[in-house]
Amino acid sequence: MSNKSNGSIFERKFAQLLAEHGFWAHVLNDNRNGQPFDIIAAKHGETFVFDCKDCKSEKFLFSRIEPNQEAAMELWQGCGNHEGLFAIQFPFLGIRLLPYTIAAEMRQEGYAGISGKMIVESTVSVKEWLEVV
Repeated sequence: MSNKSNGSIFERKFAQLLAEHGFWAHVLNDNRNGQPFDIIAAKHGETFVFDCKDCKSEKFLFSRIEPNQEAAMELWQGCGNHEGLFAIQFPFLGIRLLPYTIAAEMRQEGYAGISGKMIVESTVSVKEWLEVV
């Protein structure tokens, strides 16, 4: 299976998980210019955007964040919305959420990505996040 099809499967799985927790969740269709987010979800008057990343190892490289995703997440937050989140599926850690601002700060500090202990320190499990939203 290709990375693209694995990613599409994860996007649908993640949108379904959000829906099961009371969110209206929509997977955005890919277009020739790329879309800025994979999923937009809303619940109780609050809207969130997610970009889904399916990792085959316990490492997420920031090079996987595309320039249009960075620009869109900055503009989204600049318009007064919740910051964008990367929903990252790791083989043994499950789905972890990484706020865009943390990824951007780490990248600016020279980090190429996150792995190991940094994953747990920089992200929140989707289960924990769902308990507080």
